[in-house]
Amino acid sequence: MNNFQKVLSLFVAFALVAISNAGHPDAFSIVSGEFIAIEPDSKTEAVTEEAPSIEPVDFSEAVLTISYETTNSAGESEPQTLYEGPYDEHFVHLLQVDDQPFLFSDPTEVKISLKITEETDPMTINTVMDSGSDVRLVYVDHPGPRDEFLVLGSSNQVLNPKNKFSITGDLSFLENDSPHTMSAFAWATFVNSEGERQSKQWGPVLVEDGSFQIEGDIDRSMTATLYIRNQASFFNATARIILEPQGDLKVAKLGNQTQELSAVSGKGYHAQLIESWQQSDEYIALVEAWTTEQERSRNAPNEPSESSDEAEDETTTDSEEDVANNEEDSDVDAEDTTEVDAVELVDAVEPAEGCEDAVASEEEAEPVAQTPEFTYPKWYTLRMEAVAFQNEKLQDIAKNHKDPNAQLLAMQMGVFSPYENAEEAIAVWQALAEKFDADFVATYITPELERIELVHTRTLNNEALVPGQKVPAFTLANLDGDDISLYDLAGTKDMVLIDFWASWCGPCIATFPELKKLHAAYTDENFEIVGVSVDDNLEDWSGGVEDHQLPWVQLGELKDADNGSPVSVSYGINFIPSTFLIDSQGCIYRKNIHTSELKDFLVDRYGMDESLVEPEEEPEETPEISS
Repeated sequence: MNNFQKVLSLFVAFALVAISNAGHPDAFSIVSGEFIAIEPDSKTEAVTEEAPSIEPVDFSEAVLTISYETTNSAGESEPQTLYEGPYDEHFVHLLQVDDQPFLFSDPTEVKISLKITEETDPMTINTVMDSGSDVRLVYVDHPGPRDEFLVLGSSNQVLNPKNKFSITGDLSFLENDSPHTMSAFAWATFVNSEGERQSKQWGPVLVEDGSFQIEGDIDRSMTATLYIRNQASFFNATARIILEPQGDLKVAKLGNQTQELSAVSGKGYHAQLIESWQQSDEYIALVEAWTTEQERSRNAPNEPSESSDEAEDETTTDSEEDVANNEEDSDVDAEDTTEVDAVELVDAVEPAEGCEDAVASEEEAEPVAQTPEFTYPKWYTLRMEAVAFQNEKLQDIAKNHKDPNAQLLAMQMGVFSPYENAEEAIAVWQALAEKFDADFVATYITPELERIELVHTRTLNNEALVPGQKVPAFTLANLDGDDISLYDLAGTKDMVLIDFWASWCGPCIATFPELKKLHAAYTDENFEIVGVSVDDNLEDWSGGVEDHQLPWVQLGELKDADNGSPVSVSYGINFIPSTFLIDSQGCIYRKNIHTSELKDFLVDRYGMDESLVEPEEEPEETPEISS
């Protein structure tokens, strides 16, 4: 069907809706859908030219489900389906039951789910509808595999109008060459009324004619981030925001660049905490400096640069969006420290009697050939100057503002590093605890204070565990449920590598092939590896061991064991992988040792380097075939 026919069909459908509504004081609630196919541009073609061709989306088996939750007489939640049926490129549906208009008594959260085929995962939109609502859906068929199903132009998630906020913007200044590829959403991570950390997303909404609107409601002010994403150009822009009940934010350009946007309110905590420094000439100049340098490095990647690795460019600019979409940065964080209870620590540093050999080994170790010292790209250094500027302003607000709520919001923006400024942050949190009532402190302040105290404790413990000291003793269960004592095991071995890991940790997994070779080569020399999993549950842990066929001793300290993770705390595990190479007495010889360094250590101690290299089979000679 050509575009004219599609438009005509939609016009006729909406005309019928208008006629039907004329006889009803309360209008129908309407759900409509559009289809947009994005033509590949030269950049997209270059990326996908070697990939299998992707056929246009086929809606012949597509099923759309529109439902909401009700509460039965027993107080239990039950799903109610308003529509379940076909979905096509020009979808229009009037919500009705038994040919009568369905009237919502109050604003209601509605789930709209689309399955293209029985085998595909559903694509889901959460919106809020009231009687007379008009929800416009759009399916965007991108040249690649990342199709989108979202609302068009405006996203409504307002359940309580008294606490409504809105974010609007005209993004025409972004000069988007590919219409219908830009979307917007807001993301916040916060502590709820039960003191639990959670995340929430408003949107995404497809930008229409350069503009968008996001509406939601919150019962108290909170920090958030607005993300603008363009799938066609792989461009992303962000804006730090404070969401407030009855707050209105308008997105605007910040200076002469488009990487970082501003959101202007002119009032409330957003104006005090963000606009107060973001609109200054000094900050705008800092942002323009780093974005200009980044653009220069992108356009001239082969020119001499102060960076040893310009590839850092893309990963750094995309990291915030990745966190927003996945909230699980698998690079380093071993545990969600907000869920760890207070624990009585094992002494992190025991007397180092008998560890003289470990110290001597550390001192006598031949220096490993080092790669040239890493230098951050110039644009990244400039960006950190801008970050330092805003952190200085927010730290001042956190420590000195007369309004405790403004201080609290500044602290919730993470302006103090738990690794570098922990003691200062702890002091501010403790001072804030004196300014609110006990219930508020227990919900919103104590969990944050305990989290940063725990990170600080781990950091101090980790700093104390250096070569020549002894590791803390521990006993943990293996996959069979048998308790294994580290020191009992180490006492039967010559050297043991303790490896803290998790099934979701990519850098951990990357070390396994080499560790397998070393384990196989030196088992007879009484070298052992002890893996300590910090996975969330037994299934993830056992699945990781099975998937990667790990042959060494496996012990687990799982979150759902509710044991406070005392081993991880006593070892100071703030990131994974973390490793400790110890002898039979628990003396540390090396810490966070690279697999290549471990190989050199073991070869120097035991010899047999040739055992690590499997002989290559000589290829059989292929006889010539006479023509």
